[in-house]
Amino acid sequence: MNPLLVPLTTFGISLLVVMFIYWFAGKLSAPKKEAKYKLKSYACGEDYPGGKMQQSYSLFHVAFLFTILHVGVLIAATAPSGDMAWLGVVMASVVAVTAAVLLLRGGEEDA
Repeated sequence: MNPLLVPLTTFGISLLVVMFIYWFAGKLSAPKKEAKYKLKSYACGEDYPGGKMQQSYSLFHVAFLFTILHVGVLIAATAPSGDMAWLGVVMASVVAVTAAVLLLRGGEEDA
């Protein structure tokens, strides 16, 4: 067996090559300077007061529901038949319960 084809050896060699490229690119880049305005908030040419913004996670709930429903379709498309059909029903039930929880509790704010 060729030792270069072993996954651990290949990963190690790849890691060393990437580390060398990263180091070499750092040496070629411009020197780092600390700017006094680097940490100041800036938005479209106007001063921005900064501070903490309230995040809305409704998009996350919609995206997660979308993913859950697509997993449900995948389960339905690949559900076993015959003696193991109950397994497909169990998996579809889990997906249905998950989707119901997301629909009922998805819009609530977490305290």
